Amino acid sequence: MNLIDLSKRYLLNETEHRVLSCILSEIENGNTKINIRSVAQQSYVSTTTVIKLAKKLGYQGYSDMIYSLKRRVEEERNTSAGIDLSSILKDVDLPVIDAFAKELFNQRNNCIYIVGLGFSTIASSYLMRRLATLNILAYDGSPVDMMRRSNTPGMTIILSKSGETQDLIDIAVHAKNMKHKLFTITSHGESTLAKMSDHYLTIHTGGPVAYNVPDFFIGRTIILFEYILSKLVVDLEREAVHEPFDKEIFQ
Repeated sequence: MNLIDLSKRYLLNETEHRVLSCILSEIENGNTKINIRSVAQQSYVSTTTVIKLAKKLGYQGYSDMIYSLKRRVEEERNTSAGIDLSSILKDVDLPVIDAFAKELFNQRNNCIYIVGLGFSTIASSYLMRRLATLNILAYDGSPVDMMRRSNTPGMTIILSKSGETQDLIDIAVHAKNMKHKLFTITSHGESTLAKMSDHYLTIHTGGPVAYNVPDFFIGRTIILFEYILSKLVVDLEREAVHEPFDKEIFQ
């Protein structure tokens, strides 16, 4: 559950944000009995403040809020868990998926470069826009533009079905020279780009792109992104719970 989105949607103040963070943290930790007095003590507020938060979020009372938030968290978990990665990836490498999400989190304050050509620009643009909803800057412009960037350590994501496109290989060389962490999503795990990468994921796909031949590379790449982003959101929410409140996100 995206705590920042909830805070913005309901115009929560600093105190309300802190209380909601505490409640969601208890739910994520599997606490089955979330006592209102315990929440109030951990959040340094009165029980009246907690009840007022429940009303502000549209619930009848505290118990109704806890019940509904638990259901929402569980539904979101089931949605993520319901993605059959084996139908998307040739080899389900969970450590690589975790590394992907971790690096996105580590680079959240830097610009992340996403590079694709042809139909892959559909997926690169999608990822850029989805990261923007999490207040993470990403760039999916022309590979030529990326080549001109300064030598600043960061993260580059390359989308290439074949893994052998020379323009993208040149970008990969440049990214490695800039000390970027290089992640590739491809349909060929033995390709040049896969071998150059710090980490790569291989997508199940159809035959060559043609009007009469189904091709699943882009669609499955987008679904994979959503699964990775679900892990990233968990880290972002944990950060929001443990770090000082940022008033600017509500201005």
